[in-house]
Amino acid sequence: MDDADLWQRFSTQELSHAEWNHRAHVRTAYLHVARWPLDEAHLRMRAGIIRLNHRHGLVESPERGYFETLTRVWLVLVAAAAKRCTPPPASSLDLLERCPELLERDLPLAHYTKGRLMSTHARAVFVAPDVHPLPAV
Repeated sequence: MDDADLWQRFSTQELSHAEWNHRAHVRTAYLHVARWPLDEAHLRMRAGIIRLNHRHGLVESPERGYFETLTRVWLVLVAAAAKRCTPPPASSLDLLERCPELLERDLPLAHYTKGRLMSTHARAVFVAPDVHPLPAV
């Protein structure tokens, strides 16, 4: 699926639960930070994930559903990776080819202890890293 298809299917909540995997999350994060400044990208991505979760029948709870800190962290990590690329990535697929570390699901643990990152508090609100600062973007 190319970026236009991914963007359309995310925006209209047409991605299946199986398609909404880590790779699709990272690609969608790139599509957001490529369009908007970080704070606006975060707001829009949050709304889109919550709508998609609802479409999949997922009931938001303290243990499941939208995760505020992880969303922000991945947006920052993706934006930082894209910023390092010269020339800029031509697509989300190009970004992943050039920055394959983004496919490592545990990448946020370079910045957080597992207990802090996986807390109910971190799911509800953004919590700052306790191991290593996030990159500036």
